[in-house]
Amino acid sequence: MSLIGDWMQQTAQAWVVWELTHSTTALGVVAFFSQIPFFLFGPWVGVVSDRYDRRKILLVTQFLIMLFAFILAALVQWHWLKLWHVYVLAFLLGIVTAFDVTAEQAFMSDIAGAGNIRKAVALNNSLTQLTRLVGPSIAGWLIAQVGVAPSFWLNGLTIIITILCIAAVRAHRDGPAETGSGLQQFREGWLFFRKHGLLQLIMIFAAVQAFFGLSTIQLLPAVASDILKGNASTLGLLLGAAGGGALIGIVVVMPFVEQIKRPCMAIGGALIWSGVWYILFSRSHGLYFTMLCQFMASLGAANVVTLSIGLSQELTPPGMRARIVSTFLMIIFGLQPVASYLVGAGAHQFGLQPIILVNGISMILIPAALLTLPRLHQLRRPAGVEKPKDHCVGF
Repeated sequence: MSLIGDWMQQTAQAWVVWELTHSTTALGVVAFFSQIPFFLFGPWVGVVSDRYDRRKILLVTQFLIMLFAFILAALVQWHWLKLWHVYVLAFLLGIVTAFDVTAEQAFMSDIAGAGNIRKAVALNNSLTQLTRLVGPSIAGWLIAQVGVAPSFWLNGLTIIITILCIAAVRAHRDGPAETGSGLQQFREGWLFFRKHGLLQLIMIFAAVQAFFGLSTIQLLPAVASDILKGNASTLGLLLGAAGGGALIGIVVVMPFVEQIKRPCMAIGGALIWSGVWYILFSRSHGLYFTMLCQFMASLGAANVVTLSIGLSQELTPPGMRARIVSTFLMIIFGLQPVASYLVGAGAHQFGLQPIILVNGISMILIPAALLTLPRLHQLRRPAGVEKPKDHCVGF
């Protein structure tokens, strides 16, 4: 229920910014403020999650997310909302989300146990994509029928469900909580990351998806309005199609992908698949074909994200898991704010479809180049890491 509310808020916020400005640059700035905290606070979010009770961290972060949703709802309801309000709230929400996501990923492994991390990540992402299929569609219908504010109010109310669930959950944490200075602990995690070639390769693939794929998603309000001549309901349909593709990708496609002996090859292939559909998306002017392109592109993107996060946690000692996740997110989402601004400004300067075309081509060429590297097939997994299944070799 809370995830449905979250997708409703994201859809409503994007539509509010578009209605206020009709500027793809403004959409990019909002995305920038939402994502830059992952980079700014990267050295601390993982340390906090490794040092303190993750359940308590999640209770605090969820309460703050609920508070921000109610503030945004009130500003919209009483017609006080200005663009700078959205920027400030996006930045504050980004800070809290950086701590929330890192703690959540590590908390899932506490609940599931070391042997079930990938299954837990896949299940969590399945629920995320299922609600992504429903939430934007509901938000689009609400905005078209009664206005924007109800989406924000409903999101705040659904977070209460999350708080109650987190309060009820108990989990076993592998290993003692970390001690020592925050920067020292971050340095330990960073050195582990630098020495682990496979983690670096996974990060590069995931960064390509974040840089070119996620920055395309931020343009959907403009696509719905300017290219398809639609409204908020059209935006909801596009986001719902993307959610449906991601859900099918995780539930139906990923079990077959996991049987591949070198999943990094599968991750690269999934990126290329998504790039092809983004190229087709850049040429589309019809609603149904555009929805199909979103569905098919997300089919591959979901496997990139799920496999990357699952593999990165499997390869990391329990006491360092949150720090590696935060390093992973810091690198990926550290690039994303720059991509969001550049893509938004580029769409404003050169047009929506040419920028989407460039993103699609990049998602084909970069992984294709990486997959040709000979040493991808030569290096081996570092000693001491349990091998739950045959994965691709180190890099």
